[in-house]
Amino acid sequence: MLADRIADFLFKGGNITDEEKEIICFGLESLEGNLLGIGLTLIVGICFRQVREAILLWWLLFPLRKNAGGYHAKTKTKCMLISLIILIIAFMFFSAFECTVIFCVVCVMITGCVIWILSPVDNPSKELDVVEHKVYRRRTRLVLVVEGSILLLALYFQLDFVTKSIVIAYFIVSVSLLMGLISNKSKQISVHKI
Repeated sequence: MLADRIADFLFKGGNITDEEKEIICFGLESLEGNLLGIGLTLIVGICFRQVREAILLWWLLFPLRKNAGGYHAKTKTKCMLISLIILIIAFMFFSAFECTVIFCVVCVMITGCVIWILSPVDNPSKELDVVEHKVYRRRTRLVLVVEGSILLLALYFQLDFVTKSIVIAYFIVSVSLLMGLISNKSKQISVHKI
């Protein structure tokens, strides 16, 4: 992996300590994943001729997904593949239907409620304690309020690409939360059976 090579290079050159190497490697891996996610989102946007929506989608999705949690695959490759599939389905779905004001408002109300009620959804590799749960829930709800306000402005000024991007972001996050909840429940069931 590129992050490991860069961190090793810096460590061997005497520029960083072993502890700093781990931190730098983690940061570079996060950056690498984010850049890949942005790239895939742009490619999907280009394929659906919705580049503006794709760019805006990333900015809307990032704070929501980071705070709301949701499904986490076991490997980065599987994570990217699942994310790509959900992204393509979302773009296909919202390209097939005319995004009328009523359609968008109903979608945002349903998916927004799912996010509001379920978040945050942790995962077995990073279970949240009570304080973290409250903090992430508060942050998610704040992001929902801000993005909901942006949606109202977009509806008022008839900025359809903004409205569509928010609807897609909420859809993706709500699907991720539901998948994470189902995954967590099935793991709890299988743990209890053993």
